[in-house]
Amino acid sequence: MTCARPAGTPRMWRTADAVHIDVRDLEPPEPMIAILRAIDEGEVDTALIAHLDREPIFLYPELDDRGWGHEILPSSCASPNCEDGVMLRMVRWGS
Repeated sequence: MTCARPAGTPRMWRTADAVHIDVRDLEPPEPMIAILRAIDEGEVDTALIAHLDREPIFLYPELDDRGWGHEILPSSCASPNCEDGVMLRMVRWGS
């Protein structure tokens, strides 16, 4: 099931343990901007899991500056039709 959304906008949803943001179809630097906006505007009160096209190496120093740690999550997709990408879990230090 896919969710219709305007092109170029991140899709966000909440699960029991995290807020998710899907920025896979955005062109750089938009994924980083969308993630930092969600953090800076207080939209995340728990862990944030970003679904990205590639590892966001330029995001890491920005997260450090804001007091957020990060880890790359292993893919949990066992299907050959799984979309490629990276899942990055971010949490505020001390949370």
